[in-house]
Amino acid sequence: MATLTPTITLTSTDLFPDESLSLSLTDSLEVLGPVTTKRVVVDSASSNVTADNLILKASAMTKSYVLLFNTSTATSGEIITLGFDSDTDAGLDTVNLELAPGEFAFFPYHASVDVHADASSGTPVLEVRAYQAAL
Repeated sequence: MATLTPTITLTSTDLFPDESLSLSLTDSLEVLGPVTTKRVVVDSASSNVTADNLILKASAMTKSYVLLFNTSTATSGEIITLGFDSDTDAGLDTVNLELAPGEFAFFPYHASVDVHADASSGTPVLEVRAYQAAL
């Protein structure tokens, strides 16, 4: 077993008129190791998001901690949307997350549904890292 230590720090001196923001959260997560580490080209021209842009396959995983990072450096466009898709068309049925270039997300994934991606334009690259939780 290994330990994964996520930390997030939020600070601002001008977000509120009467106070500064200074928040830091850290956790210690027991993991069995990486389940998935990959870089996926998310093609905005895909005509079948379900087949072309599968990011996390629920049946191949158990509860995991997931890091997603849109590695694009574009100054506009190349927004990656993530969600669920149950058909074979060019769009997602449900959008749950949107990552602009340079943005990331870290979250627990309970592996109950597949996660697919789509892009607003171009072919941005999504970095995916999933670590299986020690249950």
